[in-house]
Amino acid sequence: MKKLTLPRLASAVLGALFFLAACIVLAVRLVRGEAGLTAAAALVLTACGGAGIPTVKPWDNATVARKIALARSSGCFAMAMDIDAAGLPFLKNLTPPAGSKTVEQLKEIADYAGVPFILKGIMTVKGAEKAVKAGAKAIIVSNHGGRVLDQCPATAEVLPEIVDAVGKDVMVLVDGGIRTGMDVFKALALGAKGVLIARPFVNMVYGGGEEGPAVLVAKLKAELEDTMLMCGAHSLAEIDRSMVR
Repeated sequence: MKKLTLPRLASAVLGALFFLAACIVLAVRLVRGEAGLTAAAALVLTACGGAGIPTVKPWDNATVARKIALARSSGCFAMAMDIDAAGLPFLKNLTPPAGSKTVEQLKEIADYAGVPFILKGIMTVKGAEKAVKAGAKAIIVSNHGGRVLDQCPATAEVLPEIVDAVGKDVMVLVDGGIRTGMDVFKALALGAKGVLIARPFVNMVYGGGEEGPAVLVAKLKAELEDTMLMCGAHSLAEIDRSMVR
């Protein structure tokens, strides 16, 4: 099991894989020079001792299997699928079909992964329960940045009910508009075990180079610590829903 200093991960953005803060700059450099994103990601992860989580789209299972096999060569400690990408235009009308997966298909993918399997894009209790049945070790409550379905709820609106339903069976993470340490605090208070942050890491890489991600992590840490202090939480375990309204 990987231990983090903060309950946050750098997330994937627009199909590019961005890993933990220490790997981000290396990822950008390698992806630019590689014909295949998955191949580039595998190289990055190998160089970083597997400190990252490859995330694949819901292609047909044969394509997914090929991508998983390549990702496994990196020594990654977990793999993920952003199942909500099933609604993206480039996955429609493909042969063989891509997109939505049955519980049985997801279970096949989870078993083949050989490492803990994470499902991203869960927005309902029913979807969370299906993820558990499919063998996911963690789920990410996410609406894909609001880009897949207009007028869908914010992740903060659905997070508590999902945690109540499956939080004892699977690790629940969340993303969606998390920009400050106070946002991290709110997510933890609503029941998430950790958060994913995407675009701010990309901005910091291009604006601050190798120092950028470290600056962002330090900022998030300080803001989270200040919020915990003002709310009377002396540890992450003490953060609960009574501290947010």
